[in-house]
Amino acid sequence: MNRLFIRADATISMGTGHIMRCIALGQAWKKQGGAVSFISHSPSKAITNRLDAEGFDLIRIKGICPDTQDIETTLDILCNPALYEKPPSSYGDQWVVLDGYHFTPEYQKAITGKGLNLLVIDDYNHLDQYHATLLLNQNLGSDRYHYVCPDDTTKLSGTQYIMLRSEFLTAKPIQKNACVNNILVTMGGSDPNNLTLKVIEAINEITHPDLKFKIIVGPDNPNTGYLKTTFSSQNSNTELIENADMPQMMAWADLAVTAGGSTCWELCYMAVPFIITTVAQNQIELSCALEQAGAAVCMGKDTCVTPQKIKDRLLALICDPEKLERMKQSGTRLVDGKGSSRIIRAMVGAKIVLRSARINDAKLLYDWANEKETRAASFNPDPISWEAHLAWFEQKISDQNTWIYIARNHMNNDIGMIRFDKTEDFFKISYLIDKNFRGQGLGSGILKAGIEKIKSDIKLPAQFAGEIKTDNPASIKSFENCGFSLLKKKEASVRIPDHCVYQFILNPVEPEDQP
Repeated sequence: MNRLFIRADATISMGTGHIMRCIALGQAWKKQGGAVSFISHSPSKAITNRLDAEGFDLIRIKGICPDTQDIETTLDILCNPALYEKPPSSYGDQWVVLDGYHFTPEYQKAITGKGLNLLVIDDYNHLDQYHATLLLNQNLGSDRYHYVCPDDTTKLSGTQYIMLRSEFLTAKPIQKNACVNNILVTMGGSDPNNLTLKVIEAINEITHPDLKFKIIVGPDNPNTGYLKTTFSSQNSNTELIENADMPQMMAWADLAVTAGGSTCWELCYMAVPFIITTVAQNQIELSCALEQAGAAVCMGKDTCVTPQKIKDRLLALICDPEKLERMKQSGTRLVDGKGSSRIIRAMVGAKIVLRSARINDAKLLYDWANEKETRAASFNPDPISWEAHLAWFEQKISDQNTWIYIARNHMNNDIGMIRFDKTEDFFKISYLIDKNFRGQGLGSGILKAGIEKIKSDIKLPAQFAGEIKTDNPASIKSFENCGFSLLKKKEASVRIPDHCVYQFILNPVEPEDQP
């Protein structure tokens, strides 16, 4: 399995955002069967514990760029064959991620010069030149930047590449009413300028009886002790929280006050409108863009923000439920949660290899077929017994009118199955995806690969069709993406009387060559 190396740091001054968003990328990589190693300078025990909990390796580095030992140590790690399980000549298969504003063009070039694939994550085009295989800017309006980089660098721009950690993707946004009762305050992992204290002072001036506040203190906040000792509220509805479950907190919140950074995208995804203030230069454009997109209200730089200004903005939004609803809708349109999967597809390609199913695949297909969501999408939703499955599979695998292929990804994981049954009119398609690989846009890839594979195997023109329950939009989209068109809508079998079925048809017969 391929190993992904992520070079990112976390300090009080730079915060934890670079590592936290790269955790999302690491989770997606690991989900596809790869291993992940972080190369990092981070004194944070919380970060160390988090990486360990994710099953990521942490390789510590003492001095960070511009310290000359940084790149020397990093290259020594990257070019150590013992870490690869493959010879140095295979370095081209490996990927390295750089996320941090201190990684210079020379630093980047030193990595690509070793023949390694490099993904550079940037936010505001602050360098004179970039050296990368992939250059990612996930922010609003990032396509307007003119990056100076090699001609063969692929640029990934826009919020479709927002990286969200798995705890947010599993939490998912919930529908809330328009009234504001619960307000979340979160100023990032470190908050070195103690903006949290200003918000507390603003809250203490708000006498609205129905409001509840939860104030998150980040794991690397240097002011935690001071906040604890000075925190006092005459209102019992205000709570200071450490070690917060952020998806749970966002699911609770009707409105948030936050610093700029990755938290903004998490709030967008969780449908929480928010007031934003910038704590770093690179956050200014992001904050303005979020306000222009209608997802946030921007207060400006933290040094210019006063408790009175925070109070005024909070009260104005609380009294404007229509604006809050528009902000929710704007935010959810920006972030769909599939960014990490799109990035990985750009890194390694959506390579899908098919092999013919064998008799020893019976148990694999049995487990796939009986998975809860697979049964729900099937025309016969009843569970399948092992005996019935084995008899069916043995018959199908020897049937000259049936072709069953197992799909594997670039990391040699079995990710799904596609089956073709020849009928009088066409080749009928059935396919499924392992539950661990859903939500990655693989349906269209498996369909395309399957059609190409069977055309190669039978070497004859053929028509293809698929029947899909109308409440299965993911499969409908996969067929449409592959050029299938709706032939007809018909009533489903008596086993699913409340559903109709779409029948899609594809005719890939090539026209005869012209003389």
